[in-house]
Parts: sequence; structure tokens; C-alpha cells
Amino acid sequence: MKGSLHQQIKNQLEQDTSSPNPQLSTSDPDSRHQIVRGTVTEVCYTAQTTVDAQNKILIDYKLTNANDKKAMGGMLARAKTILRTTHFTALYDKGYHTGSEFHTADHLGIATLVAIPAIGRKSQAPNPRYNAEYFNYNSDPDTYTCPQGHTLTSNGTQYKARNYTFKQYKTKACKTCVVRENCTTSKVNGKVIQRSQYTQNIQDNAKRIAQSGELYKRRQALVEHPYGTIKRQWGFNHILTKKGIQAASADLGLMLLAYNLKRLFKLKVSLEAAIKHSFLSVLKLLEGLERLKPKVYHQNTQNTSYAVFVGYRIHFNYF
Repeated sequence: MKGSLHQQIKNQLEQDTSSPNPQLSTSDPDSRHQIVRGTVTEVCYTAQTTVDAQNKILIDYKLTNANDKKAMGGMLARAKTILRTTHFTALYDKGYHTGSEFHTADHLGIATLVAIPAIGRKSQAPNPRYNAEYFNYNSDPDTYTCPQGHTLTSNGTQYKARNYTFKQYKTKACKTCVVRENCTTSKVNGKVIQRSQYTQNIQDNAKRIAQSGELYKRRQALVEHPYGTIKRQWGFNHILTKKGIQAASADLGLMLLAYNLKRLFKLKVSLEAAIKHSFLSVLKLLEGLERLKPKVYHQNTQNTSYAVFVGYRIHFNYF
């Protein structure tokens, strides 16, 4: 019996060609094994949400079985559709720091403030003053200038990585540079700078972070309000259904709808406004329960020029 079950699972994994790392969950067919924090992993879903900074109201959510790396662009596009504007700033934690997603955000015309992750040890210079961020890029004629004033050039070749392409910049001056031991550990090539098609987007985000003052520090306070309420006060830290991502999404939708209604009545807004702000959540819930097939709806929202929206993840597993 055990051998037969093992063979069935093996056969199903071999048939899964949708991912380079196929998985099979016996609890829920759509859930996936993910890193939730540090080295802690769980079989779970990830909820992507958008929160209005002014009133701490959830305006959108999407349940996925993938990590955050590729989530930002899609959620920003949805927010743009819902609000019919790009006059807002989106705040995210470092889990969303991905070059291609910055490119998508810039293409949409939406400003982002995404936390900058720590530089990996392999990318660190022996002396942090000589990290790549302190090398100035010159767009014309496509060179870098190091802190010592030397010019790094590329051979024009575009090298291919897994999800991007890049050029390499270096200089022969490294061989005789007096600060070489502070700048690089390479004994052959000296300092090598890589620049991808997304580097400028990443640098633009860093500039916005530096200029944002206290704005970015608001992110944690904003996201903790809905999730502190739902997970800590109400105890909804698990998905109750085990029938696939659509049912799980409806389950989550009920929790978020309940939070929004409670929040709206606490804010003493009119019933008309409450219905308007909750309309999207209701549609998603009904869609998840397959009770209707809604047409494309747009929510009119006034005074969005000052609004700040927050991308956030919350992991759900099972009892």
C-alpha cells in the first residue's frame, strides 16, 4: 500500500512540468512549500494585499502560492485599475526588491519605496567605502568612475543571467591601485561592476528611499493594523478550507471583508460609502464561491493624490 502511494506521488511529480521545482501537497493541491521568515518554511498560501494608508482599509487582495519576488508589479497594476490613477506611493518590504518589478512599476508610472536588502557577503568590498554603490555611473559614454577616479569600461557584451542580462565593467588600473586590497579580493580581474537593464530602476528606488524621510517608516504601522486585528485579535491565522486556491481565496475574502466592515463602521462613514469601499471585496468573495461571473467594475475613489498604499504578505496554513 505504501509502495503504491509512493509511486502515485512520484508519477504526479514527474508529470508536473509547470515548475523547475515541482511540488505535491496532500493537504491542499494548490498550496506550496515556502520560506515564511528566515529559514522557517511552511506549506501555505501567500496573500498579497493593498491597504489605504489614510483609513487602513483593504482595497484589494490576491491569494497566491508563490513568494513575493514577482508580486509587486501585478498588484500595482490592479491598484491602478481600481483607483483610475497613479497618484499614490506604494510601500513594500525588502521581500519585494526585484529589478524587473521596479521596471514594471516605473512603466505604470507609480512611485515605489521598497526596503533595500543587505548586500551579500560576496558582493561586499573588504572596505564598505568601496562597495559598488559608491562607483558613479556615466550614461554617456557608458562608464563607471571609482572612488579613486579611475574609469571602468565594458566590452559591450550582454551576458545572460537567469532572469536578466548585464554588462561587466572593469579597469586595468586595478593592477597598480594603492587601495586595491580595500576594494576587491579578486587576484586576477580586479574590481568588476555588473549593470543590468534594471539597475537604473533599482537606483531610482534607493534615491526615493533616501528622500522619503519618515514616510517609509509608516509601512509597518499600516500593515500591522489589519493583520494584527485578523491574526492576533480574531485568531484567524489559518485557512479553514482545503479544496484549492479558489476556495482558500474565498475563505480569506470573508476575513478581509469582515475587517473592512468593522473598520468602516468604526470610522463612522455612511452606509453608502461603506458599500462603495467594500464593493471590490464582495465581488471577489462571490467570484471565489462561483455564485456569479461579474463584469469588469471600476471603483471611483476621490482624493487619491495623497494616498499611500502598502504591499504586504501574510502566510496561511492549515489546522
